[in-house]
Amino acid sequence: MYNSNDLNLVHELSSQLETNLKITDAKGYNNALDQIMGSSTPNDVVKQLGADQVEKVFTRSYQDHSESRKHLHDLIMQDLPKALEIFEQLSSQTVYVLVGSFPNTESTLPLLAEIKRRIYYGEDRHVKYLLSVTFKLLTDFKYEFSHVSFLIRELCGRTKEEEVRSIMLLIFNQMEKQFQGEFNDKFLDFIDTLIIEAESDVGNDSLSLIVEIITELYPVLTALCSEVFLGGKLAELFQRRVLDEADSEFTTALLRLFSTACIDETSRVYIAENYATLLERSLALKTFKLYSALVLIKTWSFAKLQNVSVNNLASILMEGFIHQENENDDEISACIEGLAYLSLKPAVKKILRSNELFCNKIVEFIDARLKNSNSYGALVILANLSTHPQDYNASGNFDTKSIRDLKTYYELKNPTSEEKEASMETKEEVINFNVKFILNKEVISAVKTEFASSSQGSRQQLVRIIYNVTRDRPSISQCIGQGGTTVILEYLLNDHDKTDFIRILASRALTKMLIFTNPTLIFTKYSPVNAIGPLFDLLPGFFDEPGKVFETKEDLISMTDSYEALLALTNLASFSASEGEDVCKRIATVDKYWTTVENLMLDENILLQRSTLELISNLMSHPLPIAAKFFNFENPRSVKNFDVLVKLLQLNDVNSQRAVAAIFANISNTIPFIAQDLLTKKELIDRAVEVLVNQLDDTELGQRLIIFFYSLVEVISPDNPDQGSLLVGNKPLIEALSKATKIPNMDPEISEVIPMILTSIKTTN
Repeated sequence: MYNSNDLNLVHELSSQLETNLKITDAKGYNNALDQIMGSSTPNDVVKQLGADQVEKVFTRSYQDHSESRKHLHDLIMQDLPKALEIFEQLSSQTVYVLVGSFPNTESTLPLLAEIKRRIYYGEDRHVKYLLSVTFKLLTDFKYEFSHVSFLIRELCGRTKEEEVRSIMLLIFNQMEKQFQGEFNDKFLDFIDTLIIEAESDVGNDSLSLIVEIITELYPVLTALCSEVFLGGKLAELFQRRVLDEADSEFTTALLRLFSTACIDETSRVYIAENYATLLERSLALKTFKLYSALVLIKTWSFAKLQNVSVNNLASILMEGFIHQENENDDEISACIEGLAYLSLKPAVKKILRSNELFCNKIVEFIDARLKNSNSYGALVILANLSTHPQDYNASGNFDTKSIRDLKTYYELKNPTSEEKEASMETKEEVINFNVKFILNKEVISAVKTEFASSSQGSRQQLVRIIYNVTRDRPSISQCIGQGGTTVILEYLLNDHDKTDFIRILASRALTKMLIFTNPTLIFTKYSPVNAIGPLFDLLPGFFDEPGKVFETKEDLISMTDSYEALLALTNLASFSASEGEDVCKRIATVDKYWTTVENLMLDENILLQRSTLELISNLMSHPLPIAAKFFNFENPRSVKNFDVLVKLLQLNDVNSQRAVAAIFANISNTIPFIAQDLLTKKELIDRAVEVLVNQLDDTELGQRLIIFFYSLVEVISPDNPDQGSLLVGNKPLIEALSKATKIPNMDPEISEVIPMILTSIKTTN
């Protein structure tokens, strides 16, 4: 055992580092490194000091001084086996320290040779660390293929080891990028060797290794693995042994390979054409039926099935899922993956929703466990089951690529049946499911706790679920109460790929929440300003802007989306105090937002035009930012907007007229100097009078115009009565106001000001 006195310099340096003092002298680092690396028993040193302390000394020696970094490298090179023995007992965070200590490719070759020796003998207990170092070397340095070709044989031979499998994928992917032709040739040569062994071997060891290797590599080296999978000799071996009941472990592994191979179209078709009948027969075998069902589903070759329906396959997987107790079992994974695909189909949705045992278990499975593919698959199923029947045609657009592609295969074979199947579902049964198994089970609350750290796929599925729940108005408040708004905003505020269509669903869910709930009750964590961008994403014009959020030719944004986004923005603008002012200021001062508003003021769709004018009217509750957009008569763009607004007073749509009248009434009532400017605008006065005369029977419109005229006469200065020349003696206005005094349902406060207006415009000279 190392004497603690022999490590006094290490302890001294560690104490100094603990105090966060800046140590300018590299000597202390070098001395500490000498004590650690000079030991003849490195395991004892790490044990006595603790891995954390050793790691700190190594890391700071590497970071703080070029001199101590070089000294660390020199010590490593003096005795590489000893250095590796120390480093591999530390965390993976030290990989960059070890590799970064080497200045160039040539200097790393001894390290690579030592790693090769350790992997070859297979006695090193820290193989994961060694492979992490190997991957870092491959990414940081440029090697000849001959330097690293040993990795193919050595790692493939240890594919069954979990620690090797996880990093082998990364290493081979990097090698394939750097040495594509050489890597592929060497890999295929190794596989050919295993095939020769398999042909002469009575057992399945070599063949089993091939299956393990290409199953693991298929997701990233798809073309290469398909070349192996579709090779004639290997295909013959597979067909002879695919349902070998004497070796069920091998057959199960082979079925898992078939499942993985379906990511490649050529392999998928090959499996469908050569194995569909065999796989159908294997559904009767308890050991294989779950995996066989999954492969049949992923080949999407239902037309080839003779005695089994899609619903039968769904029932097999559903029962397998319900009765499987081990949550991490591979069979559970097969059930979840298969049902994630099948739950796109309306008929299967009905089967799954009607089974309470299944629904309860899938919800329990999701509950805050978002760290693996099974929990992701369970979320996909729940998202599919919670989708309203009228949205059936949209599910493909918003699913992950693999599910969307498989759905496409089905639609190519039978393009109209899904629409017919959708009629089997009812809106009521979906709403009942959502209330019972999502809201009442508080799924959104549970998943929200892990939302920030979960995968992008899991986050997307939770957004789908929230969108589905908000399709039912009575469910919205409960969804918000479980944190639905926070989830949606967190998703929308993160950067996204421009083809992330889930963002559209998130924006739609947000509009529902803002339309049917008081916004002041929603924004407790985030400012309402954060909602503006996602809502504008749904507006026409903004969608076509450079730098737009979505890049697609599909018509994904509907008129309803835009209309509801405008309603939501109007509600946001109703915030009081500083938050409302921030909303108004953001819309008015961000040019891409305001340009969209300007365009929508003249939109040919009456509903969108009206909603835009109502939005502007609400923005006037915080008038200063918005006033500059219409009433700054020294700015040409503002003058143009003002002229447009004046003309819009005489729209055919009375609701739009009311909104325009409210804009003029609000601004003249709140900002006196603007009211004084408006006194001089003849076209405005003429049109406002004409509307009042012709539409006096519309009480709401009339009242807003009366407030407008009252605000104008209030700012006529006694010292300058000519200011009111457009109003004083205006006979049509006087007659209209006189008639208004006799309207029975006029607001009392409005009735009170009419005589004041009449007095001003009759008597002022």
